[in-house]
Amino acid sequence: MLQLYKNEAITKVARQQIEIRQMELDWYTTNYDTMAMQSAMFAGFAFDQITEPVPEGTDLWMEVFYVTFTAIALGFELCVAMACTFCCIFGKGLALRGPHGARSVHIAVDNMQAQQKWIFIQFVAGIVSYMLSHVLQVWIYFRPKIAFTVSIPLVLFMTAIVYYIKYIVEALTMDDKRAITGQISAWAPYERIQDLDEAIYRPIEMRASTFA
Repeated sequence: MLQLYKNEAITKVARQQIEIRQMELDWYTTNYDTMAMQSAMFAGFAFDQITEPVPEGTDLWMEVFYVTFTAIALGFELCVAMACTFCCIFGKGLALRGPHGARSVHIAVDNMQAQQKWIFIQFVAGIVSYMLSHVLQVWIYFRPKIAFTVSIPLVLFMTAIVYYIKYIVEALTMDDKRAITGQISAWAPYERIQDLDEAIYRPIEMRASTFA
């Protein structure tokens, strides 16, 4: 009887740890969902822009830079949308159905944390490329005086966006080494306990099917 109570206590604490890690998993999933929706929107804008023909007589260098920045924006935003989708699908799938129980949850959360930084960099790079392509688009479709007038606020807003992104990231983010996670290292030995059905019943079932 004491063995059952001890196992119940260990299982209860392990489930509470998983509930804490579930909060992390939900937070990363929300971040990925947000970036996926925004990147899909920018990718749609960039696709419409790149399929629109450039007027004849446009300088070759300007046309090349315009198409290049638009293609970079489209590529980055599509990469972000696909990466976020895969992280949400396979990350939560590994946490829920992983063969190693709590360790699978830790692997899923840690990998989603590691990928978030690089996906965010791609997301910002795509937005900056998209805005640069619009600056060039103004010079392609309008007279130089009008293009210069429009380019001034566009460049100012783009600079302000980059500045505030840098300011917010530095103010609200922290180094991964200093961040607190929901993993309790003291419970690591108990996370190596196998699934009872997988460890006990399945081998018996396999031997029965072998001799049948």
